[in-house]
Amino acid sequence: MQTQPFPQIIEAEKTAPVPLRLSLGSAIVLGLHKAAMEVAPTTLYTMLGDRCMGACRFCAQARDSTADPRLLSRVIWPAFDLEDVLSRLDGAPMVRRICVQTLRYPGLPADLVALVERIRAVNPQPISVCMNPVQPEWLVRLKAAGVERVGVGLDCATEEIFRQVKPGFHWDRYHQFLEEIMRIFGQASVHLIVGLGERDEALLHKIQEVHDQGFSVALFAFTPIRGTRLRRPAPEIGRYRALQLAHYLIAHDQARAEAMTFEQGRLVRLQASPLVLVEALREGAPFRTSGCPDCNRPLYNEHPRGPRYNYPAPLSVRERLQTHRELLTYLTDPTLAELETVLQEDRP
Repeated sequence: MQTQPFPQIIEAEKTAPVPLRLSLGSAIVLGLHKAAMEVAPTTLYTMLGDRCMGACRFCAQARDSTADPRLLSRVIWPAFDLEDVLSRLDGAPMVRRICVQTLRYPGLPADLVALVERIRAVNPQPISVCMNPVQPEWLVRLKAAGVERVGVGLDCATEEIFRQVKPGFHWDRYHQFLEEIMRIFGQASVHLIVGLGERDEALLHKIQEVHDQGFSVALFAFTPIRGTRLRRPAPEIGRYRALQLAHYLIAHDQARAEAMTFEQGRLVRLQASPLVLVEALREGAPFRTSGCPDCNRPLYNEHPRGPRYNYPAPLSVRERLQTHRELLTYLTDPTLAELETVLQEDRP
């Protein structure tokens, strides 16, 4: 195993208070900020840390980013006094899950254990943490403190893209960490980003691989942020819809990546049952936010004007028809074209 270029964050002692930030929507839910929301978050999102030692090229929190430091993706994360947050969390009925996003800094694991213990003391809802690799003993301590699930930002479908986009981290260590999480927790979430330069075929085979290993996948759209080092456009919405549908089919064991048809890496046929496709498209479920249970991440990847990559609530009939149109701009699967007549029955 290669040596990390950053100091290993193990057995670090807590030396100073670390800011606790909330996503703006979470702050509104707790009454710490006043603003209107189209859709409220069903998970309370917190972020632990002030600045990250990592240098992920897409991330506003990276050590070499010149982006607005309040941002993670498109979301603003204001800082709040921990005691104020905990007092609002005590008995908060609208919160179904609490997610702690973490930045990489010395002392993080001990701070995280302490934070989880404080949260667990006032709120019984499941706690997820999203983190970079740490030593297994910290996973044991996090589970004992009350963490129910760990998510890992693998982000990239291939090792080559990982090396380009996440300098200073190591592909093999991330996969080893996932194995350690599965051994200790029995479940884990893997975050993958669409639009980092991968081909459909590589992404869907990666989704199939981690699904077969028992992990759930949280799918994100690459979000260009001014001041970050990665200069790429956001993914085409039709492509994202096709990959969402393929991911949904894989996650529900209704299709397999190796059976799908690709042309020069591009998905062209899903090889799924027409009945399964009709049911999925009528419900709109493939286009909802994916990840941990009750995670809906409103406007995490999206501008309020659209396009809406991940829907944070059940889709309306109009929204479902819109996703069908977007899907058919990219995916030429003849089965989908044949189903269009059936799906038109949903038109109001």
